[in-house]
Parts: sequence; C-alpha cells; structure tokens
Amino acid sequence: MARKIFFEGIGLVEGHFSGIGQYILGTLRGIDEIIEQEKTAGRRVPKIEVIIPYDTRAKFNGYGFKHLRPKLFPMPFRVIAGLWHRGKMPPIDLYCGPGYYIFTRFVTMPLAFSNSAVVIYDLSFELHRQYSDEGNAIFLTRSTRKSIKQVDTIFTISQNARKEVREVYKVPNDKIIVATPAADQRYFYRRSPQEIATVRAKYGINNNYILALSNLEPRKNLETLVDAYCDLPEDYRKKYSLLLVGVNAWRTDKLFQKIVERVKQGYDIIRPSEYVSDKDKPAIISGASMLVYPSHYEGFGMPPLEAMACGVPVITSDNSSLPEVVGKVGVMLDRLDTAGYTRTMKKYLDNLDEMTKKSIIEGSEQASKFSWEASARLYWEVIQEKMR
Repeated sequence: MARKIFFEGIGLVEGHFSGIGQYILGTLRGIDEIIEQEKTAGRRVPKIEVIIPYDTRAKFNGYGFKHLRPKLFPMPFRVIAGLWHRGKMPPIDLYCGPGYYIFTRFVTMPLAFSNSAVVIYDLSFELHRQYSDEGNAIFLTRSTRKSIKQVDTIFTISQNARKEVREVYKVPNDKIIVATPAADQRYFYRRSPQEIATVRAKYGINNNYILALSNLEPRKNLETLVDAYCDLPEDYRKKYSLLLVGVNAWRTDKLFQKIVERVKQGYDIIRPSEYVSDKDKPAIISGASMLVYPSHYEGFGMPPLEAMACGVPVITSDNSSLPEVVGKVGVMLDRLDTAGYTRTMKKYLDNLDEMTKKSIIEGSEQASKFSWEASARLYWEVIQEKMR
C-alpha cells in the first residue's frame, strides 16, 4: 500500500508549455476536481503531491490547484533536466519518501523502494525517427525501454498509441491504460466576432486565414500544407492567408527556406506578430476559416480537437490516432496528397457558411466525447488501487 501519491510535474513548469504540459495540467485539474467531490461526500482521499524543482514554485502556484500541493525537489530546473538526461539522477524517493510515483514524460526517475507508472504519449522516436530530433530520439529510445521494465502501469493517450506500445515493447494489454486528452469546452468554444477581431488585431492578422496550429517540426508536414495552399487559385489566396501558429522546434531550415521563397513570390503565408498565449488561442482558432493538419504521425492530435470544439472545419491526415480524434466530422486525406489538400480547401471555401454551421454542431459533439474528468478518473482508479 502506498501512503502517498507523487506526480512528476516538470512538464508543468518548464519554459515552453508544450502539449505534454497541457496534458499534465488537464489531468491534474481533473484529479483536483475529483478530490473536491470525494471530500464533499465525506470520503477519505490520499495525499497527492506534484514534484517540481524548487525554483518553479511560483509558476506551479499560478495554476490554482485546491488540493494538490507541490513537493519541491532541492535542485533547480536546469540541474534536474541535465542529470535526468544523463541518467545521473539519485533515487528521488530517498528525498520525497515512499509512495507511488507517476512519471509524466516517457521516462522514469530512479526509485529506491517505491513502485511507479509512466505516461507514454507516442512512439515517434521509435517508429518515425526521421522526423525527430536525433539527440532526443536516442535518449527516449534508450530510457523509455528501460522505464517500461520498471513500472507496473503505462498510461497512454489513444488506442493507436496503446497498440504501438503493446507491439513495440511486448507489453501485456492489461498493463496499458488509455487516458485521452480533451478540449475543455469551458475554454474552447466559439468566441464572439468582437473577441476574434480584438485578438486578430493584437497579433497583426489582417486577412481571413486558413490555420495551421502546431510546433514547427518535420513531423507536422507543414511543407505539404504550404505547397497545397500555394496551389489554390489566386483569387482564393487573395482572400485567405495561410497562418502558421506554433513555436519553432527542430530541423526547420527546409520549411523556412520554402516559406521565404513562396513569400517572395507573393504568396500570403504569415505568422503572428508574437507568441500566441493560451488565453488567446480559442479566439485565434475561432477566427479561422478552417484548420488543416496534414501530420505524418500523432500520438493524439490536440489542434483538430480544439478546432472542432470551437466549431471550425478541419482537414487532417488519415494516419495514427487522428481518425479516433476526428471521427466522421472532418475530412481525412493521405498525408502526402498535396492535390487532395488543395482540392478540399477549395471545396471548404466554396461552401464555407455550410461547413461552418455543420462544424459548430457536429464538431462540438465530437469534442465532447473526450473529457478531462473521464481521463482523470482512470488515474484515480489506479491511485485508489495503490492506496489499498
């Protein structure tokens, strides 16, 4: 029986708040709400702490958890990150104490006498290494395989990811739990024209736009989208820009070279004037004529889900987890079908009012199939089991 539950929370407090950070936050907020319900019902709840570097407490406090407390590890962020990547971390339960540890970023930390679980979001570093940062892929390949052998439970975020984990690592199916992300519809909903106009002005967006929302990295296949957009008839391109929203990741030279060349040729490919905050993201999405997401591979695919929640038509590739996310709401195409993306974007723009009305109804319904509370309850069931 574990006396305490510890979540490794480094992804919550690192500098760039990634999709992993969003997942950790959504899951912990769901658990926080479950604890509130349990306490209101008069039931005992376990003590849950979130392990973070001591120099990141202010950022953690900003999330406003009611029942989750930080466990401050006595090292700064950069030292923990360095030791972790080099495999030099000491057993963290010697400091934090015995309990059940849930590691939220592919890889466990050493433990002297405690059991643990790990979250694996995708296997891009194993199955699609050509799109990965090589140094990170080497670290994840080595460390994830080692971590799999040390844990009693694996959480992942889609049925496709579960299948891949089972097949690649030869893990029994009952050891893997699928707890999906979600688009919280208290935040992701179609925003008013006034809010959209204000946010567009803030980021220097002057034209109607087709939206690409993702990190800028090879796996997202943005080169295909750039080509497909540039193949639209000129009168369509004059009315609609291609807006790329996301942080620069790795191996972007080829993409940027293509964009620069296309812009010089007169194509209207733009980026926001500054980093788009999480607060403004629903309005940026709501203002789009459509979201196009031709990814080579996904563990889940949050941008299409967020777009559907905001009532925006979506076009995605048809691989990996994306059919689970999009269902029958969006159009799915082969990731390399440049002409297909051009043709479908033109069709959407020709019938934009109809497509938008359909997306407002059907997109919201599809997005509501995914819930942070439902996923948090899957974690809660494991927590309850470990407390017995």
